[in-house]
Amino acid sequence: MQPHDPGNSRSSFNSHNPLVPLVLQLLRERPDGCSEYELLKRVENDGDHFSTLSDDSQLALFQKHFLVMNALYRLQQLLWDDEHLWLQISPLRIALSAIESIGEEKNIAPSGGHALCDYYLDWNNFATADSDSVAALLGNFWQRFYAQDEQGNALKILELDTGADWLTIKQQYRRLAARAHPDRGGDNAQFLAIREAYEILRVWRCPPSLSSQKREE
Repeated sequence: MQPHDPGNSRSSFNSHNPLVPLVLQLLRERPDGCSEYELLKRVENDGDHFSTLSDDSQLALFQKHFLVMNALYRLQQLLWDDEHLWLQISPLRIALSAIESIGEEKNIAPSGGHALCDYYLDWNNFATADSDSVAALLGNFWQRFYAQDEQGNALKILELDTGADWLTIKQQYRRLAARAHPDRGGDNAQFLAIREAYEILRVWRCPPSLSSQKREE
């Protein structure tokens, strides 16, 4: 097997993002909106869109995330100009909505000049990314941005509000895990999803003083 050339993934996309039409289609299919995590998974499940990305898992994850966010910010301006639709972009909610009043319109504008928008519309950030630079990013804003989405999805699985504390998370996990446990007639896939959500929240929400304690069985 030939070694992966990280330049191939960059030259395959250049400054053109082929995900834009697909992301728009997926957004129109979900008028109620979705999270960035859910959108990324739907793109992955649609086809072989990420086959040319890096073999380095961390770098590939960044590249997937960047391509989706780049498509979203491009669409935000296009949809505003062409259809007067507002595309809300946040980790936990991405959704299209019509502008219903002049007063509402005055409070909304495309995100040009916004730090995240500028970052994801600058194709150089995708083209120059390598394992070392992505590792550095993971210690800064991108990790916090993605972690927020990851936590939100985990909280949704555990049927909890965003402000749930660690004790509440543990109690809810035990209740849902007991109900979904295969030995008690529950669904195995649901049980595994509950367990995964709990482990994600353990990483981000368990107090340091408790982090070394034995994991829940």
